[in-house]
Amino acid sequence: MSATEAPPAEAPEQRRCPRCGASLTAEQDWCLECGSAVGTVVASPPGWRGPVALVAVLLTIAAAALILALVELAGDPEQVTEQPPAAQTPPAATPSPAATVAPEATAAPTVDPSTEGGSASIGTWPAGQTAWTVVLEAAGTEEAANTRAEELAALGVPVGVLNSDDYGSLEPGRFVVFAGQYDSRRAADQALNDLQSQVEGAYVRRVAPEPETGTEDPATNP
Repeated sequence: MSATEAPPAEAPEQRRCPRCGASLTAEQDWCLECGSAVGTVVASPPGWRGPVALVAVLLTIAAAALILALVELAGDPEQVTEQPPAAQTPPAATPSPAATVAPEATAAPTVDPSTEGGSASIGTWPAGQTAWTVVLEAAGTEEAANTRAEELAALGVPVGVLNSDDYGSLEPGRFVVFAGQYDSRRAADQALNDLQSQVEGAYVRRVAPEPETGTEDPATNP
């Protein structure tokens, strides 16, 4: 070989597919036989775990916020919405009661506390007074009349004793145990009704100094 001759150029190395061994040209990036990439790097698709984790975190935060809101609402039961005061309805007019006739006033069964030698609880008829009374007993003797009067006085009945000889409206010869002096027969009748539960045989008579004409025997029970 002459010194001037250049060494022969080396043939370029034949490229082959690393997968199937097929021949490749210098510019070829993909194997035409098996389709494998020779000079191109295929990037892997992005992972799905990151977005899923992000969504899970957001859902957790939203659920926690919802739970806190429910606890806040349930933890304050005393909070009550103020209602405006209801309009007050005026009370219905009360009908006035019908006019009634007042009953005739009756005097309480009073007895003159003065006595003529008798007990302090047994009264006498006021001198010269004309009134209606309730006769509780008409005894033949003063002693019997006073005994009966003391018995009734012990029961709380206001009583007195009078001598019928002093009053023309009464039968003479009697000692009368009486209760009260009343201006009208009606008032005396009402007093009689109150005393009938305590005294049997009581009746109403008018006591007057002058004698009465056209009346029943006043010393007997009708």
